[in-house]
Order: sequence, then structure tokens, then C-alpha cells
Amino acid sequence: MRRLVFLAFLALGACATPPATAPKSAADLAPLGPCPPSSWKPEAPPPTASAKTSMVLLAVGEWARFGRQAITYSTDAPPRTEQLGVQERDAPERITDYWASVGKSGRSGLDDIPWSAAFISWDIESAGVSRSQFCPDQTHTIYVERLVERARQPGAAFIPRSPRERAPQVGDLVCASRNGSGTTLDNLNRGAGHCDIVVEVRPGEVHAIGGNVGDSVSRSVFPLDGDGFLSPISARPVFTVIENRLP
Repeated sequence: MRRLVFLAFLALGACATPPATAPKSAADLAPLGPCPPSSWKPEAPPPTASAKTSMVLLAVGEWARFGRQAITYSTDAPPRTEQLGVQERDAPERITDYWASVGKSGRSGLDDIPWSAAFISWDIESAGVSRSQFCPDQTHTIYVERLVERARQPGAAFIPRSPRERAPQVGDLVCASRNGSGTTLDNLNRGAGHCDIVVEVRPGEVHAIGGNVGDSVSRSVFPLDGDGFLSPISARPVFTVIENRLP
């Protein structure tokens, strides 16, 4: 049964636990360096030969596993939960799987540490994407920073774009700053953020799946303007749409 529940806390961002205070400027940060190696292996081969399609299918599969929680955002009202799903406290083993993809196998959904970036990292690496194209990380804005650096080289698979430059398409990542971190493409300060994977585009709206949204794997619905670009919403200040050029 569908339920209509307003969740005021969602206006503060997708992940439940506020992070430590982030730098306000990227100027003083040391370079990230190369992507560290990892011995982690996905639990199963990608579901299709297309890495982009695999990313989408894996996200939809995890959303179903967590009970299909759905949240709708709008430009003039608080976000609302249309359907409640399985909460993190009831799926710690699965969340441990996500954490393992970023080298944090001892963590779970019971430790109050935001796991949304681990979910995205698990999804993309499970889809068969090489670490030379996407470096998994427990922090969204760090893997976004690496993608910005990678996009300067030939053959990049993910190209961070301004929200006014890229109308979101299936397989893209939609990324927002969180908790007033001030992260933008021009100020990659490694502050708090959140990304979702676009799984469907409809007239006037885009559907994207992410982890640790309302303490679950949730499908969020965001409004689009008449040209197909994301409409600005205070509850999710998007700073980049990452174009997915994978086959």
C-alpha cells in the first residue's frame, strides 16, 4: 500500500549523519594521487554486456531488494515519501557488502556512518567499470573530483557537467552538495555530497536511485524544466550531472 509521509529531515540532505566540517575552499587541499589498488571483487558478473545498462539494472535490483522506497521532490514543497521500504537497520549485511567495495568491510548500516557513496561505488564496480575510469570511494565528492581530473584525459567514460549544460540521461549520475558544504565543480572542496544513478527519464521528471536516502536504497523523483534540465530544488542542490559515456 502506498503511503504519503512528509519527511522534513530529507530537506537537509540524503545521508542521515552530518559529516565533519569540510574545507570551504579547494585551494589548500593536497592532490588525491592515483586510485589505490583493491582486492575486492564483485559478487557476480555484470548482468549485461553493456556497463551502462548493468549500472542501471544493478541499482534497480537493489532498490527492489530494499522494498522500493520512493521519494518525490518538488520546487515548491518539502520532499515526500510515497512508499516506505526496508530500512538500514534491517539490512546491515547488505550494506556491509557495499562498504567492502571501498575497503571498509567492517562497517554496516548500524554504525551511523553514511553509506551512500559506498553504494554508488559498489554499483559501478559491480557493473564491470575499471578503476581507471571510476575510482570507488567512501566520499562522493572525492570520486567526483577524480572524475573531473580523468575527464581532462582522452577516453574518459564519465564527464562532469554543469546542471545547465547536461539534461540528465539514463546511466548518468546526479550529484548535489549537502549540509551547506559549498561543493561545486569550481570548488571541489571534498565536502559533504550525495549522488544518485539515473534509471528513467519521463516528461517533466527524472528518476534516480541512491543509497542511504531516507535510511534505505530509494528511488528519487526530481522535476525537470521544459528543456529537460533539472529544476533547482532547495532540498537537493545539484552541482553536477555526470555524463555516462560507457557503452
